[in-house]
Amino acid sequence: MQEAPVFMTKQAPPAQALQVRLAASYPDARCALDHVDPFQLVVATLLSAQCTDARVNLTTPALFARFPDARALASADLAELEGLIRSTGFYHNKARNLKALGAALLARHGGEVPDTLEALAALPGVGQKTANVVLSNAFGVPALPVDTHIFRVARRLGLSTAGTPEKVEADLCRQFPRAAWIDLHHQLILHGRRVCDARKPDCAGCGLLDLCPTGQGAQPDPHSGRVLDAPRGAARVAPAPAPAPAPATAPTRIISLVPSVTELLVAWGLASRLAGRTTFCVEPRWIRNTVPAMGGTKDPDLARIRSQRPDLVVMERGENTREAAEALAAAGLPLLVLDIRRVRDCLKAYQVLADAVGLPEAGRARAAALKARLRPAPRKGPRTVVLVWKEPWIVAGPDTYVGDLVRQAGLMPVGGDGYPRLDDAGLAALDPEVVLLPSEPYRFTVRHRDALARLLPGARVRLVEGRALTWYLSRTEDAILQLRALS
Repeated sequence: MQEAPVFMTKQAPPAQALQVRLAASYPDARCALDHVDPFQLVVATLLSAQCTDARVNLTTPALFARFPDARALASADLAELEGLIRSTGFYHNKARNLKALGAALLARHGGEVPDTLEALAALPGVGQKTANVVLSNAFGVPALPVDTHIFRVARRLGLSTAGTPEKVEADLCRQFPRAAWIDLHHQLILHGRRVCDARKPDCAGCGLLDLCPTGQGAQPDPHSGRVLDAPRGAARVAPAPAPAPAPATAPTRIISLVPSVTELLVAWGLASRLAGRTTFCVEPRWIRNTVPAMGGTKDPDLARIRSQRPDLVVMERGENTREAAEALAAAGLPLLVLDIRRVRDCLKAYQVLADAVGLPEAGRARAAALKARLRPAPRKGPRTVVLVWKEPWIVAGPDTYVGDLVRQAGLMPVGGDGYPRLDDAGLAALDPEVVLLPSEPYRFTVRHRDALARLLPGARVRLVEGRALTWYLSRTEDAILQLRALS
């Protein structure tokens, strides 16, 4: 005889338990809209209203090829703009908003996307939700914008009974720590897409079922108004496993002297084990308030590092100096020195790093995901220059990690080995078809792009997000996809 399911009481699930479950289920959750800079993200987010992210991602490559920045968008022919975005729906209104957005960015912010909620929300077509999406994904400012998936999932989980996205957002922000907002936003969206469907939620296969009053029938579904049939044996559904505790031999006081490694370790759930970082380790942004700085990448504070008594210090051959590594080794500190000169070096680095911190499965998963993105190096492609500095121009050469990343994206990097310095004539002599201007280490802007377009009239000059190009390991996969859109 089957036992009757035992329903849970109608109450909100513990926020901490939800965080652990969601992080375990969606470890690589991130923004689904393809973009390389804040401008592309704000445009893509505006287009995503009443449209799927997948459809937007099919639309934006042609849109950005034709209108790559605010100036071009402001001067766009409305009929042409409508034709490019027609498939996203409501294209008349969206086209008008996009054109007005470009004009407003030029008039108010010099063509750049602002990084405050007030300034973003004041732009045409940009409400609070879009502003928060841009703030969190482009600038790392903690925010928890509520879309249709989060609105549905949060109310089914009993996290809110509010009837508007804005009020649901306020309820969520009160219950979860600020540092968790960005990840939680993406995790809840994925849960809504993959499991908690609007019409047919997969309650039987849901790792949150024992925490969900709607799934167990303790409350009507706020989305449909009906009581869902609780899966048999609902009270006995095993919770989704929490991340495994660190093995006894795994380090618990890690100092990372590499910005991208710090970001990756946090993504692997190791923020609580970080004992130090460099002043350049600024992602995710909240890490600056929770993990002490140990100086720079080239000039770390060796005395302060020693005082933290780390059981692992992570360095990288090109990022940090030999002198610093030798001094730390002489002090008896355990070092892991990565060596990343090509994109494929990341495959080994993922595994070496993951093994060192006691998360071998995470390393294998990340390496497999990157390997799936890699292609044989193309023999031909648009001649591409990546500039990393101005006065003089400094180019990332073909033999650098950046050059190899560009090559993986189907572009052909040109320039001398290493990071050659060039004057205007030397740059023009490279005869590039594409010029990429990253936002760091030198912060290239629309003004620099326009000047280079005059100097190199035959080249397509593009502003790109700098960390996508230079932050190996944590952003390599995304960088390849973003750069391929330019090839």
